[in-house]
This record gives sequence, structure tokens and C-alpha cells, in this order.
Amino acid sequence: MGTIGTSRIVTLFSRPSPRDKGALAFAVAVLAATSLAPSAAGADFALAYVGPESSPALRGIQLGIDESNIQGEFLGVQLALVKAEHQAVPSGAIAIFADSLGTIPDLAAKSGGRAVFNLSDGSDALRAACLPNALHVHPSDRMKADAVAQWRARNPGARVSAAAWHGRAVKFAARDLNNRYRNRFGTDMDQLAWAGWFAARAVGDTLMRDPGADAASLLLSLKEADGLDGQKGDPHSFRASGQLRQPLVLVDVDGKLLGEAPVRGAAGGLDSLGTSPCE
Repeated sequence: MGTIGTSRIVTLFSRPSPRDKGALAFAVAVLAATSLAPSAAGADFALAYVGPESSPALRGIQLGIDESNIQGEFLGVQLALVKAEHQAVPSGAIAIFADSLGTIPDLAAKSGGRAVFNLSDGSDALRAACLPNALHVHPSDRMKADAVAQWRARNPGARVSAAAWHGRAVKFAARDLNNRYRNRFGTDMDQLAWAGWFAARAVGDTLMRDPGADAASLLLSLKEADGLDGQKGDPHSFRASGQLRQPLVLVDVDGKLLGEAPVRGAAGGLDSLGTSPCE
């Protein structure tokens, strides 16, 4: 295994404005819902990002970190983002977020066993590789194909595509998340931005519950979790392949949101989308 390089910490996020009512409402909800006591000693964690700085995934990570840090102010836990230069993962990062097609196997191999979140690569072969520390937030190509097939079985001839998120979704808590993202960045949240947000919140929530976690225990907790919240209704969890179980949205050729998959009555629920090659 090659030596992992280091990188300076880059400030890639800012605190939400106190005038942002969505952020304030979110903060109140977090503090009201938490039953955890404040941490006796502060805990700071670095999270690494690999990918273009123009990516919506990075904006989603920024929002997720900010929201985690609102909760962390009460618990004594704070997250910071580190930019990985030239694919060299900073040694101090506890987890890695990657919007980098074709590089997940290499990142997973040189990460020292740390969780590597795949935010954009849908390759089925990548899931079949059963990489022990790769967590695929982006839906696989097979998951999307299964979602489209389910929709067409009910709506013959429909011209649709499947995605992890839609910027105008309103069900469950999607409306609030979309509004927070739109207020922050002035554009709709797409599936890359959602993947970054989800990954950051999954890490943040896990570390808030276990401020003493190291990279290995964080990865194990994420792989064993069965109630991760993606603001899409059904609890999310990771399969043995590292693929995230999650509902998908169906979108028409004009970008209009049509519905969700699994479609009502689909046998197997979330497991009707995609395969589990590593079980």
C-alpha cells in the first residue's frame, strides 16, 4: 500500500445565517429530538473530499456538515472538510467522500480501511467487487433499471428515468431539505448533491452518537446501521456489497417528478431494486 499524502485543511463551508429560518427550524428540531448528553471533551473530525470543486456533491457535503455541526455544538463534536489533492487522501481524515468516476477501487485500497463514500459511480461491476470499505450512496445502474421496469410495468410505453433525488420532491421531509439547499445555494438539489448531503449526515449522526469512534468503528457502525435517514421515508441501510438500500424517484423526459420506486406492491420492497452480489 502506498503512502497516503497529507493536505492542508480548506474552509469549504460556512455557518448558516441566523436569518435563515430553515436552518433555525432545523436546529430547533435537532436539539429537541436528541437525547444525548453533551460530550465531556470536545471531539474534532476531519473528512476528506475527492472530486471537482464545482460538483453539486461537494455542495451537498457542505450542507450536511453544517447541519451536523449545529447538532455538534450541543454535543461537543465538530466536523471539518479536507480537500484531497491529486487523489492523495489526507492521513488524518476519518472518512472519504468521492465524486470521482472510476477511482473508487484505488481510493478504497489506499485509504487504510477508512470508509470511502461513492457519490457518483453507478457501475454494477463496482458493487460486485465487494470492496469492504466502499459505501455506494449513488444507486447502481441495475437499481435504476429495475425502478424504470417497475414503473413501465404499470405504465406501458412510459419514457422515464430513475434517480436518487428530485429537487422538487415534497413527500416526507424532502420539501424541507430541498428548501434548505435552495436557500443556501440558489439552485435545486440534484442526486449528486443529495448523495453528498446524505453521506455527510450519516457520518455526522454516527459520530455524534459515538464521539470516541475511530475510522474502523465508524465504518462498522455505518455498515450495521438499519435506520439511516435520507429524507425519503423508508429507512436506508447498506447491503453487503456496500450499496445503499433506498427508494428512487421516476422522472419523465421533461424532468417532471412522476413517482417513486419501489412501486406500490413490488415484492421485496427496497431489495426489489438492484441485486445483492456479496451476500
